[in-house]
Amino acid sequence: MKTFPHILFSLVIFVTMSCNDSTEEINKHKLINFSHLEHLTETITFNGQLVDIIHIYADYPSYDWVDASSEGIACVDDVARAAVVYLRYFELYGDSKVIVRVKQLLQFVMALQAEDGEFYNFIFYDGSINKNGRTSEKSFDFWSARGYWALAKGYKIFNKIDKEFADGLKTAFLKCKNPIRKILINYPETTEINGFTYPVWLVNRFGADATSELLLGIVEYLSIEADNELLSATKKLSEGILKMQLPETYQYAGAFLSWKDVWHGWGNSQTQALTSLYPILKDKRFFQAAQLEADAFFSRLMVEGRIKQINLENGVEIFPQIAYEMRCQALGLLELYKITGEKKYAQLAGITASWLTGNNAAGIPIYDPETGRCFDGINDSTSVNKNSGAESTIEALYTLIEISNNPIAKKYLRFKSIKSQITKNKTGKAVKISRTFENTRGNQLILNYNFHLQQFDIVEIN
Repeated sequence: MKTFPHILFSLVIFVTMSCNDSTEEINKHKLINFSHLEHLTETITFNGQLVDIIHIYADYPSYDWVDASSEGIACVDDVARAAVVYLRYFELYGDSKVIVRVKQLLQFVMALQAEDGEFYNFIFYDGSINKNGRTSEKSFDFWSARGYWALAKGYKIFNKIDKEFADGLKTAFLKCKNPIRKILINYPETTEINGFTYPVWLVNRFGADATSELLLGIVEYLSIEADNELLSATKKLSEGILKMQLPETYQYAGAFLSWKDVWHGWGNSQTQALTSLYPILKDKRFFQAAQLEADAFFSRLMVEGRIKQINLENGVEIFPQIAYEMRCQALGLLELYKITGEKKYAQLAGITASWLTGNNAAGIPIYDPETGRCFDGINDSTSVNKNSGAESTIEALYTLIEISNNPIAKKYLRFKSIKSQITKNKTGKAVKISRTFENTRGNQLILNYNFHLQQFDIVEIN
């Protein structure tokens, strides 16, 4: 078995901190606050039309806009993210106030799309497109995947309320077929790197993370409109993701690698994407692979301690940790709950999201419902990055919108780790780890992870 230098418990310690003793139930009205995201938003004239952009950084303590000096002031990455979050909020709660904003965000996304279906990413202060930067040049990259997610989600919603605008979104979305055809030329070719066999037909050849966010857009489109070419492409892309899953011979079995030799938490939406696709593809292989990541890996992170990254050659990194990581795992778990009806997945989703409210290595709330700010991450077990940029804010809001909409998951947002216990066999080998979480009312949830079975169970004590 391949192993990594990861010492149980000592690397990441969940710190229990005192918190407000209020017993008021968390609900969407008190939890979801778009104020900071609105602060990051600016309406500009771009290519002769009004669009909304999202400024990428806001630094502590003033939280004024901060630009990326070499990249630009706003990007498709964050604008598309914001559009998805507002659209999901509208879908759940019917708040029409967000529709004007979403429309102008989507106008910006379409304005950065090239005719061949690829995207530029950043614009500069003067309104020109950054066409040469490494994180902005025209390509089929992460920002393209997020752009297509926003376009598909927009088409699904606007198709019911503004048909003319929806038609434009559909036309823009279907351009994704051009770059998808190019990458699928390599299907089913693989290559071996350091003893692991990789598919080479994903976004950026090996990008299972970016591919998963592309699939989250495709599933939105296919959920309302049939398209045989996209359906076939989706199956092939999903097969590529399956090949990125670590087998039982590796220490972190079940984890979907993000890229060659690497797993990282941010952008790792494979479980969310594959589970969301199950009602369309009806292929148990994809669903079972997602379930394996949740059972064998996500739960393990919660009992042993969160990590930032695994490198198959160089080991484990613990910090920094960011909100983007929590969304990918929490929402993947929620999708599993929707398909299976198994309560434990919703419970684990709530515990995962509690990282935002203080159940983290630093013991500090990362999201502030009074301001709508989300800190940019945890530096280590004693400090946080108090800046609050677009990515962190949007990913936190997305996570909390979904969690607060699930009555089971929502119950665990204020739970915090209070103790852990390891069970060893006669040879001293760890066979089970248990971690206890508790809220201010004294209710407890015990999460048990069995190393041999690579599965978890949950016990509630009220």
